Amino acid sequence: MSKTVTAVKARQNLGELLNRVAIANEEIIIQRAGKQVAKLVGCEEKMKASSGRMDFRTSAGLGQDLWATMDIDAYLQAERKA
Repeated sequence: MSKTVTAVKARQNLGELLNRVAIANEEIIIQRAGKQVAKLVGCEEKMKASSGRMDFRTSAGLGQDLWATMDIDAYLQAERKA
């Protein structure tokens, strides 16, 4: 799934956007003056090389709206299978 945001909104909400990319595997398109200038995507290599665990202690509540709409049980089951 891809979401488009302005450069100003990306600057204001970078933490939330990073959570969307890392947790929900979303792609974020960043626009400036109505033109697409960048795409924020996850780093598959880094995720594969990691221990498979995510440290949420430093998130300080970022991405709360993401968890509100997500089926957490299904997400956890999928992560455990992976």
